[in-house]
Amino acid sequence: MIEDAGNGSPVITGERPTRSFTRRTFPAIMLLLFVMSALAIAVLLNITQTQDQQAREQSLFFAQRAIDGIRTGIGRDLSDYSKWSDAYRHLHVEVDKDWAYDQENVGSSVFSLYGYQAVFVISPTGKTVYSVIDGEMSEVAADTWLSGDLRALASKASAEENRDEVIVELLHHEDAPAFVAVSAITIGTDNSVPEIPGPPSLLLFVKVLDSAALQGLSRDFALPDAHIAYTPGPKETAQVLLNDLTREALAWRPATPGKDLRKVLLPLLAVALLFLGIMALAVLRHALLMLRAQERQYASLLAHRKALERSEERFRDIAEVSSDWLWEVDSAGTLTYLSERFEQVTGFSPVEWLGKPLHRLLHPHSGSISIAHWLLGGANSASSAPLLCEYTAHNQRIRTCKLSVRAIDAGSLGFRGTATDITDELRALAQIKHLSLHDPLTGLANRNRLFDCLSEHLDQAQGTPLAILNLDMDRFKPVNDSLGHAVGDKVLKEVAHILQQNVRGTDLVARLGGDEFVIVMPNPGDANDLDQLCERLIDCMQRPMHLDGNTLYLGVSIGVAWSQPRDQRAEELLRQADIALYAAKGAGRNTWRVYEEAMGNVARDRRRYEQQLRDAMHQDQLELRYLPRFDVNAEQLHGFEAQVFWHHPERGELGGADFIPVAEASGQLEELGTWMLINACEEAMTWPNALALSVAVSPRWFSSSFLFNQVHKALETSGLPAQRLTLEVAEGVLLTDHKTLANTLHALKALGVRINIDKFGTNIASLREVLDQPFDGIRFDRNILAQLGLEHDQEGVLAMIRLSRSVGLVVTAEGIENARQYDQLRSVACDHVQGPYFGAALARSQMASFFTTPRWL
Repeated sequence: MIEDAGNGSPVITGERPTRSFTRRTFPAIMLLLFVMSALAIAVLLNITQTQDQQAREQSLFFAQRAIDGIRTGIGRDLSDYSKWSDAYRHLHVEVDKDWAYDQENVGSSVFSLYGYQAVFVISPTGKTVYSVIDGEMSEVAADTWLSGDLRALASKASAEENRDEVIVELLHHEDAPAFVAVSAITIGTDNSVPEIPGPPSLLLFVKVLDSAALQGLSRDFALPDAHIAYTPGPKETAQVLLNDLTREALAWRPATPGKDLRKVLLPLLAVALLFLGIMALAVLRHALLMLRAQERQYASLLAHRKALERSEERFRDIAEVSSDWLWEVDSAGTLTYLSERFEQVTGFSPVEWLGKPLHRLLHPHSGSISIAHWLLGGANSASSAPLLCEYTAHNQRIRTCKLSVRAIDAGSLGFRGTATDITDELRALAQIKHLSLHDPLTGLANRNRLFDCLSEHLDQAQGTPLAILNLDMDRFKPVNDSLGHAVGDKVLKEVAHILQQNVRGTDLVARLGGDEFVIVMPNPGDANDLDQLCERLIDCMQRPMHLDGNTLYLGVSIGVAWSQPRDQRAEELLRQADIALYAAKGAGRNTWRVYEEAMGNVARDRRRYEQQLRDAMHQDQLELRYLPRFDVNAEQLHGFEAQVFWHHPERGELGGADFIPVAEASGQLEELGTWMLINACEEAMTWPNALALSVAVSPRWFSSSFLFNQVHKALETSGLPAQRLTLEVAEGVLLTDHKTLANTLHALKALGVRINIDKFGTNIASLREVLDQPFDGIRFDRNILAQLGLEHDQEGVLAMIRLSRSVGLVVTAEGIENARQYDQLRSVACDHVQGPYFGAALARSQMASFFTTPRWL
């Protein structure tokens, strides 16, 4: 066997491993597996039996609620009609069938609205004077249509002590149980109608439990095969007693999830036990082989020791040329070593700081932990989290670095680590963060900041009340079209200024785009406070606006939505506010509406839209077009980006941004993505040159094997070389599990596919997070590049592009609109460009003529 000799060198002892130990322990392991399997089966049987019992009890509860609901509902509805002075005059004082049926007071609406199959009025003499059967007037008498002791029921309802009550009992109609509600017709609370002495007339509502009613109960209360039976019934059915005398009951077959689960799992467990037995034998054989292999390991240890020595020598050489500087302290935290790179980064000579405490040089960024505590944390764990520190360089500028630490002999001999200067990266990221959270025109929060704010308030445990105001300018488009975008931009700035003047410091004002604004109000007060704010905003917006010699008259429509208790969906709040906004516009504009459930027709339109998209995939309404992408360095065509368009039968041509979010929300994105990948790869094979193909994919697909399988299938089906395919994924993919992401990325890279981060700068992802994964390139979002030309923003954008290229990423810029933007990108050696300045996306029919014309920048 191999042991440690005490000086770090492994030696081979004289004792040889034998197979006897393995053979002795194998039966014990098999016995343990058998006991554990038996225990698992017993637990499974107990759990499934419990599931069946719980399902039965739940269905009994629902059934009882259904029967109680019928009794309560028919009694409540009858009380509304029978305790009514108008009914007293027209059905008791005199029977006015025109008032009752033709004027729909007690006519067909009772059947159509409430589902009561029969309505009867019985005079004080016991004669049926008015009948409505299934919504149609009839001459059938109540005692003819109903079977049972109707006379006793009528007598009970006519009793003086029951004049104000509703009596509900079970009779029959054509052998079907029927809930019959009976009540005396009185003047109710209307004392203006004189009451005639004598016995009252009776009003009857009848609810028959026929096959249609039983089907409704089965559907609404999850009571499969609901029917009327007599107790006691079969064991496999559950019953709720309807009548103690007749022993009639509502019966059904309750669900048996546990029984169904046993049918599936028990065979699988048997197969698993068989598989475990086979695997145990295989493990025994493998263990015996491994024992023999151990005898050959000693020779390789000597080779590994020599390789370690060479590795240490390489590390010393690399440390002196690395961009980071190395440090080492003793157990008291005093600096004992600084690499030569220290002077190049900080401006200080290492001699100036050797022998001094590390905490005098570096100060933790947050101040929540001291250097000493952080070093102790490194001694107590295999790896300590990096620590951000600030220090004053020799030129008196504050800089930021990230420290990593490793303990030397558990900290007893000190600590060593690296310091990485990240000042420039933090500045660039701060600039990008500002651009990604604010609207460049008005300076208000943008959509990203809006959702961050909503998440902060909706995720709070105490459930802070929240109001959302969605504002849309009235008559803004004519101003923008007639006076130009310059005046339109000034109008939007003035509107932003007005909104900020009329809200509190705790409120957030955001611009979603165009002339649409949103106000988020935590703790908004009561509805009256919100009404006053809406009135004030509308009044301010209706005042004449004087800009560039023009007097403009605008207005605003406002949709309001309140957050509900435990509502944590920002999208739902915004959807409700948007629905309320459309209701305000429909009400004549310059007004506001608060969201109500009745406004939810928009949701039905969305479901219709989702179904239309599902149909479009099978009716050839989708089309792929290809946006040219140019190589800046070679000044020629590099490839195409595949973009999908929808020829909607009602809305006309729609871009991917209009319906891809709907596909993602409705679960159709995988089918759409598969269609795009296969068709785009097949089209790329028809191009005359080996041009690159870029396809955007969803970040969600990286959390499973779906993306890898579809890419492999598309490449295999089309024959497209993998190195020609580039997958572009939004930076939100970095928010997924890093291990799963890395596995998917490495699998795709093994195929030869290139992978770029798309729309960088929209989710505030760190460039270092991008570098931690094997991405090939990065594409900047058009909203970030739109800052080129704005003096206070463009330097941050250009610095980020330089920084991306310096770490080996291929940089692509999208949405290039003019020559100035292109010249600025070329000055920082941006690799690839695309956008309106270079041409629109091409249909398949346009590709042939495109290739016949020389293309260059």
